[in-house]
Amino acid sequence: MKIDRLAGYQMRYFREGQFYHFLEQLTAVVREQELSELEYELSGIITTYDALIDYFNQGADDPERDRVYQQLVGHALQIADRCIIATYGAKELPYYTAQSKTTRRESPHTYLLQMEAFAEGIRSQHDIEELRQLATTHDKQLANLFTDLWTQGTWNATTASEADKLLLSPTITDADQCTIVSAVTLSTLRMFDPLKLLFLCDAYYHPKSTVSMRALVGIVIVCYCWCERIGYYGEAKARLELLTDDPIFNGQVCDVILQFTRSADTEEIDRKMREEIIPELMKNPKLRRMPNIKKEDLGADDINPDWEQWMHESGLEESMREITEWQMEGADVNMSTFSQLKRYPFFYNISNWFRPFDAWQADVLGIIGNPNESSNPLGKTILQSNYMCDSDKYSFCYAIREIPQMQREAMMAQLEEQNNALKESADIPDLKRLSKQTTQSIMRQYVQNLYRFFKLFPNANEFDNPFEHLSLCPRRINPLYNSIVEADSLLKIISLNIKQKNYLRAIEFFIRLEEYHPDRMEATQLQQLGLCYQKKKMYDSAIEAYTKADLIQPDSYWTIYHLAQCYRAVNRYDRALEYYETAESMKPDNLGLTFHVAEMQYEEGEYEEALPRLHKIDYHHPEALKSVRLLAECNFFIGKPEQAARYYERMMTEHADELTATDWRLAAYNYWLWGKRDDCFRCMSRAEELQPMEPYDDEMYASAPKFADVIYADGRMLHALGARKEDLPYLYDAYYRSKRRKH
Repeated sequence: MKIDRLAGYQMRYFREGQFYHFLEQLTAVVREQELSELEYELSGIITTYDALIDYFNQGADDPERDRVYQQLVGHALQIADRCIIATYGAKELPYYTAQSKTTRRESPHTYLLQMEAFAEGIRSQHDIEELRQLATTHDKQLANLFTDLWTQGTWNATTASEADKLLLSPTITDADQCTIVSAVTLSTLRMFDPLKLLFLCDAYYHPKSTVSMRALVGIVIVCYCWCERIGYYGEAKARLELLTDDPIFNGQVCDVILQFTRSADTEEIDRKMREEIIPELMKNPKLRRMPNIKKEDLGADDINPDWEQWMHESGLEESMREITEWQMEGADVNMSTFSQLKRYPFFYNISNWFRPFDAWQADVLGIIGNPNESSNPLGKTILQSNYMCDSDKYSFCYAIREIPQMQREAMMAQLEEQNNALKESADIPDLKRLSKQTTQSIMRQYVQNLYRFFKLFPNANEFDNPFEHLSLCPRRINPLYNSIVEADSLLKIISLNIKQKNYLRAIEFFIRLEEYHPDRMEATQLQQLGLCYQKKKMYDSAIEAYTKADLIQPDSYWTIYHLAQCYRAVNRYDRALEYYETAESMKPDNLGLTFHVAEMQYEEGEYEEALPRLHKIDYHHPEALKSVRLLAECNFFIGKPEQAARYYERMMTEHADELTATDWRLAAYNYWLWGKRDDCFRCMSRAEELQPMEPYDDEMYASAPKFADVIYADGRMLHALGARKEDLPYLYDAYYRSKRRKH
């Protein structure tokens, strides 16, 4: 965390178990900064710790020693955080420091009265101008409350009790309570406070799911980011243990982690939307020929087939299908659309990034009208939309405000029609699931709000970004660790990481699954684990996982094929050949497998055995260079230069631009052994031209070898093929002289 990084060496002493040294260093800094209040608190900690050590030295049995030590450490860490803020805040956290100094501090009771007065006012008032004035005043009060809560130091018992009243009030609106929960979360992210964590735990049990899910996300963030601290605060630790006894809570923790993990895809989806889908649709001429669809044409039984054809031909159908699939998976598809709409003055205020979409926000009230009125299609559509997060809904409203009134009214009419159409389609499972507000959709939208804040807020660099932590495998000291390592949670997280190609992270979660739930490591899971290792080129581990999968579920083509790939990657061609042959027996018509078997036979020196398979491939695919190359080389290595030459000539005729220096060099050797010197020198000339582009064995050569060096190194191979050892020194010289004479 940023505050720990600023503390530097002080935190190092603490982490290394040198608590007394930590206290000494902290005291020196506190005195240097003349923080008298902190010095007084710190002196009390030191006095108590001195007494504890004295009892320890005397060998006294003290059953309370550990509990007291935990309390002292927890208190000292809070003092260290306050010291860091006072010391480095102005330089390292200028926005936070400025907001902290300028915010208007009110008592929690005053805020409670303000929030309740607003809630009562909107229920009893009907005049639109009076409502807007009431909303304007409330916006300022709520923003001040948010900043006050966010920038507050550690709470005492009285402050915590007053904050609970804000949460428990039956009068305050849900939107205000959601904003309060977010402010406390952001404050705890800045500087750990066990009483604020307890507040979030209380908020989790709020009867409104909008408030409860925000509290849940806050709890998960705090536990991930402050896992080292929480163990020093007994009450907070005990409360979390109580929560993790609830299977519903544990499942929801997993959902939060999955949503944070999905956020890793947002940038790629954003890029694809900006660079591929939207530009492709915009430049598509078929989109400019959109059929003229009139309102009276929109009857349920009156769909024009031409419209469906137009959508298909324009590419719109495919793009919409891809976007819908992303949405159904919980991905964030709106970042590209709304990221440029965060420049309105509304977003200058930090509290508005965390405020749920509220029809009673003053500007929104002026755009969509009185929420109490029954005929308000725009307001209903935005409020009921589960496709946009709160932040994007505000952006949408401000964008609408810039549209002329006549067009706005037309849009509202169209939105009303779309709402009616969605209601009629409510029985379609996917639409029903997407349009229904659930705890998961609430959580998804809130995480998307957070993503926008930590990516787009102008001063986001001052904040610790929880998105860097929550997709990682949790540390064992994380209070939520046992919740996350439940089998079903691990399997869901693993599946998503594999889908996102986060193979190393998937491996980490697999290790937890194997440790805590070995019975759930079935063939499918072992195959997935093997694939993760294989993708990261950890082939020995992949082979181990695949072999276990093969024992549980023998004769799986998928497992056998991947075992062959891995053995091949580690140059165990004998085992690779064994598995490729088994795979081939399962799918004898698969020419790709046939070629792999022939390759492994070639690598094992079984050239004669490889030829029948290579002839089969060549019969069906004579254009395939790979099989022709192996046919040439196998014939060359078994001493049939005439047959090899036929294949080399085919390669030179049909694939001349694709041949490598090795291809030309082996062809040259084949001609030389056959006694065709001119053809040999012709091929050697081309091989020499391509030699600089040829990769070389850096274990054999210190630098790129010269052509003569390569010819000399091939001498042993040529001798094994029947060349007279006495003739080998003349090969390069004969070629060299021939080349010189031509020039």
